[in-house]
Amino acid sequence: MADEEFKIELPRKKKRNLLWLWILITAIVVGGGVAAFAYRESIRDHFSGEEELTEDESVAEEEEVAEEEEASIKIVDEGITWLNPRVKLSDLGLFTSGSNTDFPESYQGTTYYKVATTSDGGEIILALAKMELMGYWYDFHHFLKKDGAYYWLAENSDAVGGKDHYYSRTSSDTNSTMIIQSLRLDDKITVGSTILAQQASVSREESFVISEKAGTLIGETKWGDLYMLKGEDLDKSAGAVKVTQYYVLRNDGVRIIYWPTPDFRLDDGTLNVTWSNPAGSGDKYSQIKTSGCGGGGSFPLIVSATSMGTKTEVGASAKGEKVYAPAADSALTEAAYQVYLMDGMEGKVAKTEFSSNLGVIAWQDDYDNWIVYLNDKYAPMVECGKPVIYLYPEETTEVKVKVGADIRISEPEYSDGWTAIASPSGSLKVAGKNYDSLFWEGLGWGEYPRVTSGTIVKTPQVATTITAQMKEMGLNDKEIADFKEFWLPKMPATPYVRLSWLLTPEMDTLAPLAVSPKPDSSIRVFLDFEGLNSKIDIAPQVLPHYERKGFTLVEWGGLLKGRN
Repeated sequence: MADEEFKIELPRKKKRNLLWLWILITAIVVGGGVAAFAYRESIRDHFSGEEELTEDESVAEEEEVAEEEEASIKIVDEGITWLNPRVKLSDLGLFTSGSNTDFPESYQGTTYYKVATTSDGGEIILALAKMELMGYWYDFHHFLKKDGAYYWLAENSDAVGGKDHYYSRTSSDTNSTMIIQSLRLDDKITVGSTILAQQASVSREESFVISEKAGTLIGETKWGDLYMLKGEDLDKSAGAVKVTQYYVLRNDGVRIIYWPTPDFRLDDGTLNVTWSNPAGSGDKYSQIKTSGCGGGGSFPLIVSATSMGTKTEVGASAKGEKVYAPAADSALTEAAYQVYLMDGMEGKVAKTEFSSNLGVIAWQDDYDNWIVYLNDKYAPMVECGKPVIYLYPEETTEVKVKVGADIRISEPEYSDGWTAIASPSGSLKVAGKNYDSLFWEGLGWGEYPRVTSGTIVKTPQVATTITAQMKEMGLNDKEIADFKEFWLPKMPATPYVRLSWLLTPEMDTLAPLAVSPKPDSSIRVFLDFEGLNSKIDIAPQVLPHYERKGFTLVEWGGLLKGRN
């Protein structure tokens, strides 16, 4: 590919105008700084007995002002005019499937948008290359279109196809010198004592905003405006806690996700604070998992001040940032305590002890949002329990399987996936050994869904109800018998049991599968159950009937509680 060098030229008159503009801005900044300093000194003199700032305090204040000024100075890409709304284009054919033979269907195609024009008649094109393998994600690419040719901007694009060569470029040329600075965001943004850490993997899903700015504008950065987007309530929080995301909206319309954390939280989860309540000293604190066996559920959580009741200061950082404990009888403490109880294990402490041991704390970030952390020693222990995968191809076939999960144990050994010789009867051969299924346990990469429906049955009716429901969903006698053999001994010995099934769409999010060749039909079911002392009101669950057509994959599993 040719490596072309481009420089976007500005008209001379525009260059002169920019020079005068920078002179004017410099005068304003200098004059404003002097005025602000004089005003601050006059306020200090007005109040009798106010102490002079120490040298350390003065330096800290100057650094904070510098950070705020730096954040407010927008990066301007000279010669580029950004479009809003962006213009969706037809397929430009700049990418094609790559050389990966294990999962040749992983590349799903590319969507193109014209996002900017250049002063010399060019166009900036954003290309979103979509992959689907244990979930989906996008690679971001930018092209300069000039005189009918497309030049791939190497400094503003991801690696083509990744290390697994899922896709490749066609005939576009390369430009390694043009750099669009406003699209190159820092990994971390610091404002006061708040560190916003970029979450690159999260940004790869549903990342493009065509024209609307979803969420609430809460600040600005030199790359673009900063927004806060609230999601669903935390399960068991009764609305007291919400999942949230911060994101910078880039000039090309891509959301870059950031998560807030205090600068006094160390890498091991301990807090570098002076504790007024020694219960928190040396303990580790993490984001609360939203629920269930999803490893991807540890998103930032925000709460309203009212949900904390009469909060108590329990520690402070060297900069004076405060950590609070909610009241023992507050909505936040109750929500966090219910998360702690979620795994159903015996020996749980009472809520009063949970509260006095600082089981949950909150910190207010520099955007005035209250961020919640759970003490690690009260984190629930749950895994996706013994999901079992059956494969039924129409003829003996080599099948490759990968699971989107952090797998703790498996049979046969998982390594980087399974390669099995599968026969129509369901028998499998892996590394020369025979199996009738593939099994794993661990944490799924996706967020565990909220349970909003189910069936309440008396405990003696659990076995017959499970049999009937699994038949309704399309599982055969062997699959049902295998499920009952493993799960019936784990049913709670309470008067009633709630039975709720996660179905194929939820499982494809919680623990997505990559299977090659791709099955013609998939049946994935997962039981979330709970012991009850009395009946509760819950919406009845309507179960689908899955047809088994062609190459069929079947998987069952359940919520395994009490595992590390």
